[in-house]
Amino acid sequence: MEIDRAYELIERAVKSGRAANAYLLVGGVRGMAGELAERVLHLLFGPGDLRVHPDIHRLMPEKKTRIISVEAMRERMIEPMEKTTFMGGWKAGVVLGADRLRTESANAFLKTLEEPPPHTLFLLLSERPEQLLPTIISRCQRIDLPDARAQQLEEPYRTQVLDALASNDLTGVTARAAAAAKLAAVLEALEELAAARVQEDLEEEASNAGEEVGDDEVKALVSSRYREFRADFTATLMSWFRDLMALRGAPRRVSLDGDDGGETPLLNEPRRAVLEARARKITLAQAFRNIEAVESFAASLERNVPEVPLLSFLIDRLAFGAEGGL
Repeated sequence: MEIDRAYELIERAVKSGRAANAYLLVGGVRGMAGELAERVLHLLFGPGDLRVHPDIHRLMPEKKTRIISVEAMRERMIEPMEKTTFMGGWKAGVVLGADRLRTESANAFLKTLEEPPPHTLFLLLSERPEQLLPTIISRCQRIDLPDARAQQLEEPYRTQVLDALASNDLTGVTARAAAAAKLAAVLEALEELAAARVQEDLEEEASNAGEEVGDDEVKALVSSRYREFRADFTATLMSWFRDLMALRGAPRRVSLDGDDGGETPLLNEPRRAVLEARARKITLAQAFRNIEAVESFAASLERNVPEVPLLSFLIDRLAFGAEGGL
């Protein structure tokens, strides 16, 4: 949604007395989500410098750990929001990088979202909403902005995933097991990358307060970063099978007047030739089942089902359309 349109919707809701208690702004925290949040705050509190307004409470990840702890949530958000307003009007709570909420801090915040104090509004800003608890998301009105992060793996991992999916050797038990092993190797590399990135972050902050981060905290940070990479991995898988479904269902677009609207746009445009050849060899029903299989795979990952057997099961379920395949 364009930022002006999003602001108009919130403005209309506020002025009519029907504003949501909480808005989840999905986009750049220092980009459009941040800009929209500031515009909404000025709508509530008027012009001027709002950085030190007594009725606006802001919470963001701590630099070193890149998380929002339960202690910070209680001290800087929940308790201040429960107090009487200083100026007699609105109170606003702004959570920057809401996806950095730990489970404990998210659960502590949840009760406030469920039973918010009167005349309060929460703005949750996130570039990775998939990391938020579903219970948090369900209590917010979500607004996706144009600069919301496109979930795609960084290179060279994205190419490795797409190469495995585009392979002509995907028939038979052995070939499919090899494909699953290649994808499992990508996940293993991503876990190593997560550990390296966390270590880089900690080293960058080492010159600040000098406080050491415990082993358990480091493991939690690595796990969180890996889950982000894994979500991108799954999104890359999904992009391939969404392209297959789009080509199988409507290989060319048709305009409203019935004229040929050109080729169906693809998420993986450079691989159009392979995708078109594959789409011709599967049915529309198989294309839909592929999407369902990847969705089920992603849901199972979030339930901590072991990745390697899960990948093997996924590959066995998929209709690739490879030569001689399903």
